Amino acid sequence: LGCTVIDIGGGVTSFAVFHGGVLIYTDAVALGGMHITSDIARGLTTSIADAERLKVLYGSAMASGTDQSEMIDVPRLGEEDRSEPNHVPRSLLIGIIQPRVEEIFEMVRARLKDSGLGPMVGRRVVLTGGASQISGLRDLAQHVMDKQVRLGRPIRLSGLPDAVSGPGFATTAGLLTYMSERANEMPADIIAQVEPGTLWERAKTWLHENW
Repeated sequence: LGCTVIDIGGGVTSFAVFHGGVLIYTDAVALGGMHITSDIARGLTTSIADAERLKVLYGSAMASGTDQSEMIDVPRLGEEDRSEPNHVPRSLLIGIIQPRVEEIFEMVRARLKDSGLGPMVGRRVVLTGGASQISGLRDLAQHVMDKQVRLGRPIRLSGLPDAVSGPGFATTAGLLTYMSERANEMPADIIAQVEPGTLWERAKTWLHENW
């Protein structure tokens, strides 16, 4: 069975196709979560930092019947005095996010079609990356890609703090797992320089201390 993993990063959306447990294709498109944030900043005339906050707190890739009546406060760009609220309907925010997300998935779909893999691409899609956590994004991906879509999270990793156990850290956790499981394949001179404790133990300690 084939499966496509789509990692929506900050500036790039990368994707890989697995068939029979083997990696057979990789590609990327130069669009990601930061492009969504930039669209929000321009569309709502606010700062990048505030646009990112709005995306995380109120953003969605799918519209609902209550979006027009639900108001959100958008800080005005360059205004230090925020005592006077600037309310806009949530539908305006979603109307900015949805087209960009659709564009990303349409580009991925086109690349997969042009890859020549045909049915080996399969019917399953796994989403990872920070932007994959936007509300409604999975449903929109399912609609555009016409495939079964789910969110991918780090698995088989005990002791992770909640802050780093979501899809945004799936790639990092996967790389750490891959390296820790193949530590015996590292050259002896490199192993001799490694500090005591397994790679995963030291990485987990760092995550606990910094997140």
